[in-house]
Amino acid sequence: MKSASIRFISLCLLCAVFLSGCRSTGSEFLGKWVNKANPNDSFQVVRNGDEFLIISPGGKTGAIYKDGALEVKGLLMSADLTYVKQTDTLLGPGFFGNVEYKRLK
Repeated sequence: MKSASIRFISLCLLCAVFLSGCRSTGSEFLGKWVNKANPNDSFQVVRNGDEFLIISPGGKTGAIYKDGALEVKGLLMSADLTYVKQTDTLLGPGFFGNVEYKRLK
């Protein structure tokens, strides 16, 4: 009986470790985001197969997860969105430095 319970507990621990490692890469970016300084500036990040789609009032843009950031491809240049775990915010490029976005709950 003791041997069976040890096997069961070991199996549960192994499954927990396996499932925690299967979390989708880049899932921290998913959701609706709003500019902390300008509430009219917002967008939503959704998964589009292996890539991501950024939906804003101005249209839709594709992005890929690369080196811990979302790389947004534009017509003339690309930009990176970086997730800050401590504050649950995104940092993106702006005219005068970084723009900080907070997640809408």
